[in-house]
Amino acid sequence: MNIKKYFMSLLVTVLVFVTVASGVFVARFFFGSNLAKHITNILDKPQDKLNFLLVGTDKGGQRADVIMLVSFDPKGEEVNILSIPRDTRVEVRSGRYDKINHTLGYTKKGVEDYGQELIINMVRNITGMPINYYAQIDFEGFRNIIDIMGGVYFDLPINMHYDDPYQNLSIHLNKGYQLFNGKMAEGVVRYRATYANGDEGRISMQQDFLKAIFEQKLTPQYLAKAPQLIREVFKYVKTNFEVSDALRYVSSIKKLTGESLSTFKLPGSPKMIGGASYYVYNQADVDELILYEFGYPEDKAREIEAQKEAESKANAEQNSENN
Repeated sequence: MNIKKYFMSLLVTVLVFVTVASGVFVARFFFGSNLAKHITNILDKPQDKLNFLLVGTDKGGQRADVIMLVSFDPKGEEVNILSIPRDTRVEVRSGRYDKINHTLGYTKKGVEDYGQELIINMVRNITGMPINYYAQIDFEGFRNIIDIMGGVYFDLPINMHYDDPYQNLSIHLNKGYQLFNGKMAEGVVRYRATYANGDEGRISMQQDFLKAIFEQKLTPQYLAKAPQLIREVFKYVKTNFEVSDALRYVSSIKKLTGESLSTFKLPGSPKMIGGASYYVYNQADVDELILYEFGYPEDKAREIEAQKEAESKANAEQNSENN
């Protein structure tokens, strides 16, 4: 076994695997965790599946512009991604509500990176899923890494023209199939000005763009760019994912293809509350989605799977008797 070859393949594969639409990359393979120790300590220990909370931030890292929960099943060789709208309404303290993207900027005296702790707990509470790994990146890193990979071909379905001096954001893109460099790619995943359904439209676009990245960059030709990617990712990512974690899943990760990826959005709907626009999730629908698509809680998911297998076996026996 060529260890160097497989590790380089793994690295690029995982980089692409977590190139969620916001540009969050799991990184620092050679350098270990760079999260505050208490953040690493509150994360759940990996079991059968690996769950990554991936957060893309605006300039300054005070707002979570994109939030995605990525679940990787090494046995089933599947990747499920749950997009969480940034306007999702959450209870940050007893009786106090805010948008989930604001929680990253919260502070608490004597607690380092309290905002990271808060957003991890918010997502964990909403989904009921354990979170094993956390990765956070800003958009400068996203732009640079897309450029290193040579850009991404994508068929943009609409024109995108929007300027926001406050966020230093200028998006001017015309629809059609074209090669998107880093700056253009940032525009695609951050744009939401003319979507009739607001952030929901943006999430759908992000997921389509992610699939394009996943399908195009999961190829051997990008192995040569791995060292360059590592150096760039090192500058921008905060994560607890390490090389020792990656090596345990070499055989499963390198089998991933574009068909391995499924995307979902947090069930709910937009709503005006107190003069502010929120995305209000439906907990019953969330629980159903997490159970049937992500397999949590695991004991109940196993019961359902066993029941399906029993029914399938009974049907097969009945058909055999009839024939």
